[in-house]
Amino acid sequence: MQDTTDKPHGKDRGHDSGSPLAMPGRGWKDTLFRVKRQVEANHATLIAASIAFYAFLGIFPAIAAFISIWGLAFDPQQVQGQIEMLSSVLPEDAASIIRQQALSVNNSAGAGMSITAVAGLAFTVYSASKGMRGLMAGLNIIYGEKEERGLIKLTLMTWFLTGAMMVMTILTLGTIAILPPLIAWLPFGDTLATLLTYIRWPILLLLVISAITILYRYGPDRAPSRVGWLSVGSITATLLWALGSIGFSIYVRNFGNYNQTYGTIGAVMVLLLWFWLSAFIVLLGAALNCELERQTKKDTTTGKPRPMGKRGAWAADTVARDDKDIGQNAFTDASSVESDSRSDRTD
Repeated sequence: MQDTTDKPHGKDRGHDSGSPLAMPGRGWKDTLFRVKRQVEANHATLIAASIAFYAFLGIFPAIAAFISIWGLAFDPQQVQGQIEMLSSVLPEDAASIIRQQALSVNNSAGAGMSITAVAGLAFTVYSASKGMRGLMAGLNIIYGEKEERGLIKLTLMTWFLTGAMMVMTILTLGTIAILPPLIAWLPFGDTLATLLTYIRWPILLLLVISAITILYRYGPDRAPSRVGWLSVGSITATLLWALGSIGFSIYVRNFGNYNQTYGTIGAVMVLLLWFWLSAFIVLLGAALNCELERQTKKDTTTGKPRPMGKRGAWAADTVARDDKDIGQNAFTDASSVESDSRSDRTD
């Protein structure tokens, strides 16, 4: 078996670190430089574009399904006001196209709502699963892995992650749109009601962190990383997503005249760009996790500690030599390591 263990240059680089918090400054410097190089070498922007396309493809049937299901128990007209709350986390042009679609579905509400719900939900699941398959492929590239899960296992994992993300999305929408009227309806005092309204934002961030952590743990075809090694990328991606969404909204509102450039599809372009930005940030967080794992010799995977070369994950089975070593031969190295390490994991 090929020796994939790179010789360390000293403890000052963090090669003996047992957690990201124990990583010295020089180790972080090496890691961050490699993240930049890896994102460029693996064409993360192109991968994010394909993910954004499928997310965009599924958003409109998702709206129809959401309003239709809501209409089975409540007045469909009520959801219009709740969707207005989306403008607080989306660029205005992107939020406007969602509001228009919601209004269109509301106007068509009637006896066929249950049929609309089923059809919309089916297409949403299909589009979301295609996007999830693309995201899983992107995470494999970032982590230097080959997809070797069988068709059944891969399909089941895709459905599991798709379902998990849909549940997280529903919880997120509930936190943004449904929590405020629920608080107003309950017999709380003004002070407590105001406090609970503001608490929804930390809850939203925790939900996003949890969703991204699930993606990083189960998306790539590798032995799962410990939560401590996943949390850095998850928290970083969540904060960048929040700041990026706010910054993009400000840019579109004040500087980016997409309607003048793209005409009537300007709002569509803004929504698509926001999906692309979100997907790219998720991949960026994965790259950070990967390079942090490659900065230490310690076993970063779950279970009993194993020697390098037998951990079932390329990032955990190699140590980066310096800030330029992004593993250009990652797939070659990974295949030689995985053939032995995965069999050892099952012994």
